[in-house]
Amino acid sequence: MSILSMRNVEYRVFQALGENCGVVVADPEVNEIAFRFRRDWASFAGEESEVLEAIAANLPDKSAEMGVRAFLAWIDSDLSSTFRCGTPQRAMAISLERTAQTLYSREVRASAKPYETHLPVMCFAAAGPLLDNPETGREEWVDVDGARMSKDYFLVRICGHSMEPDIPDGSLCLFRKYYAGSRTGKVMLVHEITDEGGMGRFAIKRYESQKRQTREGWEHERLRMHSDNPEFQEYELSEERRYETTGEFVRVVADPELNYSSTR
Repeated sequence: MSILSMRNVEYRVFQALGENCGVVVADPEVNEIAFRFRRDWASFAGEESEVLEAIAANLPDKSAEMGVRAFLAWIDSDLSSTFRCGTPQRAMAISLERTAQTLYSREVRASAKPYETHLPVMCFAAAGPLLDNPETGREEWVDVDGARMSKDYFLVRICGHSMEPDIPDGSLCLFRKYYAGSRTGKVMLVHEITDEGGMGRFAIKRYESQKRQTREGWEHERLRMHSDNPEFQEYELSEERRYETTGEFVRVVADPELNYSSTR
């Protein structure tokens, strides 16, 4: 049985000039902490941007120097009104970094800079049977720290449990466009092309291909999609439909929101 490993953590939302500017997620019991701050300080804060950015940049060093528990007590009591943190909250987290990204996306409204600080959300994809994506005309860009910024990278929202525990239901994942090369054993984004309108249907699975040689060359004998969660069965892609491999999984960027609540 596939089990997600979760823990109870604390978080705070930072504010500057009356607006949310970042988050911190911490587990004092094991002295671990993660930060996410906005990266558009110049357009957000104008003449005060250098000072505010310097304060934000210094906080991770301060937490390493003080220890997580003392650092949390310090920001709760001593940060100034110019740069302060809100009420302590609690959450269930799988990964501190990924929870920080989730909270940052929810709480902070930074200016979108496509392929500079932000990557596009391409689709919803099923960790299970293929999932329809109707046309919406709405673009979604997410500020993703630590990812390469190029048009070869994009984000996908995951629906389903078949790739847990490594890829949770509701998570936001980074993919790299697939051009060529071996796909066997890799987690791939597969697109079923339809004539029914919309974007078609998408799924992620661990890919297995068996080929046979013909007079014209090599062709796929069967394409199988494997689940990492043993509770879910593998399945074969129908030869009667058209598929393309759109992207290769890189990593989970943000976990789903899990029971966020105030500690006070």
